Amino acid sequence: MEAVLRAHRLCLTHHGPNGPVAAVRDVSLGVAAGETVALVGRSGSGKTSLLMALGLLATPDAGTVLVEGRDTAGLGDAELSALRRDRIGFVFQAFNLLPQFTAEENVAMAHRSGLRGGAERAARLLGDVGLGHRLRHRPHQLSAGEQQRVAIARALVNEPAVVLADEPTGNLDAETESDVLDVLTRGAAGSGCAVLLVTHSGDVAARAGRVLRMADGVCAEDAERTEPRRAAT
Repeated sequence: MEAVLRAHRLCLTHHGPNGPVAAVRDVSLGVAAGETVALVGRSGSGKTSLLMALGLLATPDAGTVLVEGRDTAGLGDAELSALRRDRIGFVFQAFNLLPQFTAEENVAMAHRSGLRGGAERAARLLGDVGLGHRLRHRPHQLSAGEQQRVAIARALVNEPAVVLADEPTGNLDAETESDVLDVLTRGAAGSGCAVLLVTHSGDVAARAGRVLRMADGVCAEDAERTEPRRAAT
């Protein structure tokens, strides 16, 4: 199946007080529609830097990122912003919900049509993730798991080609982690989008169809996971 997100020989360097650090080194990968891929590795291995480059939130020093076959190199800020909004969904560990707005508003305002135009789809998505009874609740009135469900609904509101999730269960207990992963993978499968998730958790990685491992900025298929794991029946 054709990759909806592809990187070719991607390099990204961070410049700090102690000199340059090569965070991403010559990485090539592809994620297909409907596929869930886990990206694992130790802290500082370059996972989040790679995710930011793939999400067009960081400009690589070399290499290319293609979204649905479109080369993003050379796109202006407005074009990159529109591409991120319409074709890439983001889920973060810290939820990043706006505290003054309701769950429905947090999802709807991410819609390409804005708050009013996105209200109907936001309500439908929140129902899909089990929060139809929480539309008018603000983030402080929701549990951590519920807040992450809102964030997942927000990521899916524009029917993206790919969802990038950075430690989406990092702030959750084991039971809530499983529930949120169910919501994320089910929602993505329903829309046919690809999912690339960064995680430190072996349990989370085990839920993916494929695992990539990063070390010192280099990314490779996990030798311990050459075949997708099947759910117990």
